[in-house]
Amino acid sequence: METAKVTISAGPHDRHFVPIRTRIPVPEGARSAVVEPYAANPPKKGYIPAPAVVAQLGERGADGTAEVTFILPYLARNAAATFQITFLPSQADEKAILAPQPDGDIEITISGTRLGRYHADKKWARPFLHPVMGPFGHSVTRGWPVEPRENESQDHHHHKSLWVAHGSVNGVDNWSEETGHGKQIQKQVLSCQSGPVFGVLETVNDWVDNSGKKVCEDRRKWCFWAMPQGLRMVDLEVEFRATEGPVVFGDTKEGGIIAVRVATCMDVPRTGRITNADGGTNEPETWGKRSPWCDYSGLDEGGNEVGIALFNHPKSFRYPTYWHVRNYGLMTANPFGLSEFYGDKSRNGSHTLGAGETLVFAYRVYVHAGDVVGGQVADAFHGYINPPSVSVVP
Repeated sequence: METAKVTISAGPHDRHFVPIRTRIPVPEGARSAVVEPYAANPPKKGYIPAPAVVAQLGERGADGTAEVTFILPYLARNAAATFQITFLPSQADEKAILAPQPDGDIEITISGTRLGRYHADKKWARPFLHPVMGPFGHSVTRGWPVEPRENESQDHHHHKSLWVAHGSVNGVDNWSEETGHGKQIQKQVLSCQSGPVFGVLETVNDWVDNSGKKVCEDRRKWCFWAMPQGLRMVDLEVEFRATEGPVVFGDTKEGGIIAVRVATCMDVPRTGRITNADGGTNEPETWGKRSPWCDYSGLDEGGNEVGIALFNHPKSFRYPTYWHVRNYGLMTANPFGLSEFYGDKSRNGSHTLGAGETLVFAYRVYVHAGDVVGGQVADAFHGYINPPSVSVVP
């Protein structure tokens, strides 16, 4: 069995279950790999030895290299450790399983436990992920109106768990489900792949007005990570394409390129707490504010403290995003509603995408046990935008 070695440097942040992606030479015929500490080079202080982990291999290129992806269990800030990668000719067991259903939905299972279902049937106004199961087996998102649960709030029919939307796209309301609203129609599934470390769902979606006329389209890529210890982590990239001519994203608070409605038991009037990267707390200190991340934590239906955080990647338009986040349970990343966020009509947050142009947004959904501190949300954010450095050992 052929091997390779890499050294990982944590940098100034503690690293807890951080995805590592690196491109290295991979032998022909390798289909998976195992990553473990390199015993001949003892790790420096700050590294806690962990069992070997599985690596997922990408397609091998003409230069003999491939992307190798695995989850680093732990590495303390400013520490470094060397790991040996042993390549295997057999495929590792799939832990992130995306299973297409007869109705076109995708059921998502992580390490044998349900994460949720991606709903894309045309009976809905737009696709959404529902539920989003947390680390203790309870959903961190509201069930109503899809699968109502006892004692839930029943406001805002269009708030369906976790979704993508905006309230003014060339004047079309593709946020609410009021009279005359637009729709998003999934037109194509480009990829639906399971894997030992992550699974990928990539789709093309038409944004249409009430008459069915296409306004624009997006290419949406979901990455579902097989995280350990009940953690749930999902990456989302949305690339808008002005395929039908110029597209104006209007200045309105009614929207969120990524949006979540938390479980009713987790909203602020009950047990919840909103926190942003600046330490702002709850709606008065977070609504309309710019921040690279926002977290909503509270008690799940079993009484366990849990949270769901949304991270914004710097490659996104208008990073760091503004937040349309409410005490009643809504949390959305909205970079366009400036006039309403500032309370100043002269602050026009609309943006025009020229014909044929594209606009990119990227986010990570991080579902954790504990509150924003116990869930180590700040460090997890840096695992997303400032991952550890990786170097190949000759």
